[in-house]
Amino acid sequence: MEPVESEARALVLLSGGLDSAVTLYWAVSRGWEVATIEFEYYLRPERERRACRSLREHAGIRNSIVVPLDFIREVSDLPDEVVLNTALRLSPEGYIPSRNLFFYALAAHYAELGGMRYIIGGHNHTDSESFPDASGEFFDHLNALIKLGMWSHEKVRGQVILPLIEMDKIQVIRLGHALRVPFELTWSCYHNAEVPCGTCESCLERRDAFAKAGVPGLSH
Repeated sequence: MEPVESEARALVLLSGGLDSAVTLYWAVSRGWEVATIEFEYYLRPERERRACRSLREHAGIRNSIVVPLDFIREVSDLPDEVVLNTALRLSPEGYIPSRNLFFYALAAHYAELGGMRYIIGGHNHTDSESFPDASGEFFDHLNALIKLGMWSHEKVRGQVILPLIEMDKIQVIRLGHALRVPFELTWSCYHNAEVPCGTCESCLERRDAFAKAGVPGLSH
């Protein structure tokens, strides 16, 4: 990965969760001109939308892109006659085949249009344990493709950067605390409700990480 510049335009992938919120505030703290991009996938929780909106407003983000992707569905939301690969019966909760190929290709599209130097994702070190398209190796290859496929790359030099990729969730929370991220505005639950379920994998991970980080905040 090339060194980051002190002045640049950046596009942050925003989901409303802890990692993307910390990534957003990390980018803002660098003084960059920051925009966000969100993806309207199938059955996206309304609370996730509200979390993104609240985080954008709190961070003073004026430029936001929302991309409709209703055909993007978790394996668990697809009928059996579509999922012919029986190995996917053991896939982790929330798994979407090739999700980050879709998301980052679209982010690169909008980044090139906007002359944005950085496409910033909030993947942490442990994400790749469940999701193979969240690893540093995956993004190294993706950046090589972006360099080959972006017509204006010589001028814009667009690339994906992952500021949290060497951190676990506890370290992410501590960084967010230092950056004064409003954790109370974030949403981690996989389900669509007014309050978190407290039992899905994401809720359990959040609760455990807040407890171990020793940081005040909504641990659900």
